[in-house]
Amino acid sequence: MAKKEIRKSKRIASRPVSSLAAHAEQAVKDYEQALGLLHRRDYAGAAEAFEKVIKTYPEEKEMADRCRAYLRACEREQSDKVLPLKRAEDYYYQAIVESNRQRYDEALGHLDKALKMSPGDDRILYIMASTQALKGDREQALTMLQEAIQINPDNRIHAQQDPDFEPLRDDDAFIDLVSAAIQ
Repeated sequence: MAKKEIRKSKRIASRPVSSLAAHAEQAVKDYEQALGLLHRRDYAGAAEAFEKVIKTYPEEKEMADRCRAYLRACEREQSDKVLPLKRAEDYYYQAIVESNRQRYDEALGHLDKALKMSPGDDRILYIMASTQALKGDREQALTMLQEAIQINPDNRIHAQQDPDFEPLRDDDAFIDLVSAAIQ
């Protein structure tokens, strides 16, 4: 019975959200492709793909914000100079770089500093959740993701598509969390 419900929840979670227009669905596909390049550490290709998403879909404000964050991380990754970390955004971008290098503890340290400077920033909480998921800390990942979704419900949609949450895809709590608004 539980397996049947899990499969049903997965099908629900994998459906495109009906409120997304056709262009938005393509935007999500392009965004996922850019994320794939980033995860393969093709920083130049990822930067180009993120720039394309920003230019092609300017009306997708949330996605454009995320693309700009990842674009900055790609630029930082390709840069030889070390940029000083002063603002919450600096720590946020550096955390993305460290997470992509699979240095999860360093990434979480940067995210902690960013969150202290900008409490309640859903982007920081979301990246903390995805980093915790990659690190294998299921409970922390779910807690952070729940907070990020409470602040910005669009994070639920992002988490459904984000490959960083792959370790949690079969987890009942994750399925409930990301599919709650779809049902």
